[in-house]
Amino acid sequence: MPSIHRYSDDCHRGVLPEQGTPPPRALRQIKDYTPNFPSQHWDAIANFVRDVARDVQCATSTPVSDLMSVLARYVLWAWQTAGIDLDRELLFRPDVIEEFIDHACPTLTSSSRGTYRSRLLRVRRILFDTEGTSVRSYTAPLPPADPRRPYSAAELSALRNWASAQHSEIRRRDCWTLLALGAGAGLASEDIVRLKTDDVTIDSLGILLQVTGRRARLVPVLAAWEQPIIDATVAIGPGLPLFGAQRTSFNNNAISALVGRSSASRIKPSLQRLRITWILHHLAIGTPVSHLMRAAGIESLAAFDRYLRDLPDPDENEFRTALRGTHHTGDKS
Repeated sequence: MPSIHRYSDDCHRGVLPEQGTPPPRALRQIKDYTPNFPSQHWDAIANFVRDVARDVQCATSTPVSDLMSVLARYVLWAWQTAGIDLDRELLFRPDVIEEFIDHACPTLTSSSRGTYRSRLLRVRRILFDTEGTSVRSYTAPLPPADPRRPYSAAELSALRNWASAQHSEIRRRDCWTLLALGAGAGLASEDIVRLKTDDVTIDSLGILLQVTGRRARLVPVLAAWEQPIIDATVAIGPGLPLFGAQRTSFNNNAISALVGRSSASRIKPSLQRLRITWILHHLAIGTPVSHLMRAAGIESLAAFDRYLRDLPDPDENEFRTALRGTHHTGDKS
């Protein structure tokens, strides 16, 4: 379980003095509320939920019982399933609320999900004074990048920061795995969603992926991207998906859903660009084309034509040395 965030003073609790103190009857209702889930789970989150409810009750028209019901269900999911610490700034992020509504309320009607969403966003606005801020507009994204362009070193660094900045351990692991499989092995979405931990071989030669499906093949992983795959394989255990271990189907949308709901960033990964970056890296370092075609699942040399324009020009010495041949003897006979 994630750790429980403890509050040492009113500043950390986010108390809003201008909202006033709830009336005694509301305070009793908040204190006496008991949800319909195991008591050991409620014991772990009750103080956090009650603190939030006391801080927002006077500024919302939602009845106390309804407010407590929504908060209890949401906080339990965020803490237990999403793996988020009981920290207000992490837990009441707009993207976390959206994920809860999209995936944790399957038995609710569309109207009820809308009510839950409105109440949770209202709680967020009260806690953080964000009236008028759109749930989708935390950080203005950059214009869409050319999907055929490889990532620069600076952009790859930014993507690593994006993965590390996610709000839960599970999401951080999935984001790092996604980057490693894209930039380290050139896998496409259809390859990634089928890959299981049993398809990962870790030995003295590094990591080898057994890709299944339409383009079944073996793919060695670049050394610089091995560690996230090792970490995920060990953490998840045998027989489960390497990416999104809780999935039950080969749904390509799982990747776009993760990226779309990920923590705000001015750069998010494109698997197409990650694959192009991987291919260009191998072409630039001189990986034999036949090996690269095999690992990439490419059957024709013509498929590489579109990548050649992005290869850096070699300097004169490198150009001459490569074409001279390392075993050239200079024999004039």
